Amino acid sequence: VTGFRRVLFRSIAIIVGRMICGWCLDRFWGPYVAVCFFVLPMAGIALLGGGFAYPVPLVGAAFCGAGIGAEIDLMAFFISRYFGLKAYGKIYGLMFMLFNLGTGLGPALSGRAFDMFHSYKQIFAVYEVALAITCILLIRLGAYAYPARHHQTPAATKTA
Repeated sequence: VTGFRRVLFRSIAIIVGRMICGWCLDRFWGPYVAVCFFVLPMAGIALLGGGFAYPVPLVGAAFCGAGIGAEIDLMAFFISRYFGLKAYGKIYGLMFMLFNLGTGLGPALSGRAFDMFHSYKQIFAVYEVALAITCILLIRLGAYAYPARHHQTPAATKTA
């Protein structure tokens, strides 16, 4: 039952994470939003690997889910802002393929690490370091190469 609850919490968190991420991207600089949403899975992994009793692992799973939900939105947003729309489909397709590759390899690597070390602590540490490096790289992104254009509504263009 606990495994089902963890999956349910993570699934709900994915949806909520996507909605909150999109709202934040409309209002704040993307790399700051991304770092916030990459810190969530870092906290989630720490909670999952910390050996805490119920309900802490559910919170950890929810944090990981919120990060996963935001990743796809962030990927699409960053491609449009830093690469433009000319080859958007091609770039997004490549990035989505790499995302899915990572999504598929993660559980396999986790299982292999558990078989080798009889613990998830080592692979969780690798994931934490990878997320920390990602946060550092995101903060170093400069201004958007293709910022959003703000269109005026017809009513705003009328002169009195």
